[in-house]
Amino acid sequence: MKGLLHCCLVLVIIIWLPAKSSAQRYSLKISSANFNLGGESFQGYSTLFDQSYKEVKKEWWRYVNSRTIIFNKKTHLELTVPAQKRNSNTPLKFVSQLKENKESKSSTLRVALATDGIPDNQIDELKSKVRHLILDFKVGYFTRLIQNKIEVQETTSQKISIEMDKYLLSNSKLQQWIDKKPEDKDKFIEKLATNTRKIEKLQNQLNHEQAQLVKLKKELTLIK
Repeated sequence: MKGLLHCCLVLVIIIWLPAKSSAQRYSLKISSANFNLGGESFQGYSTLFDQSYKEVKKEWWRYVNSRTIIFNKKTHLELTVPAQKRNSNTPLKFVSQLKENKESKSSTLRVALATDGIPDNQIDELKSKVRHLILDFKVGYFTRLIQNKIEVQETTSQKISIEMDKYLLSNSKLQQWIDKKPEDKDKFIEKLATNTRKIEKLQNQLNHEQAQLVKLKKELTLIK
């Protein structure tokens, strides 16, 4: 009885962990955070990525490089979104730092508004814009990740379907040969059985791939 309970407990843990991991993988959660950069204190935001530091660093650099003027301070980045005359004469200046969490193989992005020279009545609005930039980055980044996985999954499913069709066609021809050459019936029946086992195996693989595809498409809707 004790052994049975232990097995059930292990099974519950195995089933539960992937679901938790999946939920965290594309989290859009952004938290308020206070931190120091280059001897200065900042009140800003912090957000976690389950993806590797190297990958997030590349994507974040690509994102800010397309939207901001970058000054690399080695320990962090100083970034400026130029003022848009139609909306505001105030450029959006902020700092960012990406930290690697080696133990969890994740990374943390910290971002804060640079408030020097900013009128008090504009700070809240500009902070909101900074937070929006982080969210915009995460949504775009995660969308590309999931869409790439969906494309891979669809290609894999298509290849499995094509292979299944090959064996189904072979079985159809074997049925015809059984009628035409009854003297070789046993040989054809053996080949039919072999093909059928392969079809069943491929069908199980296809079912798994389709389930993963449904899961990915659902995850995609959750981050938009």
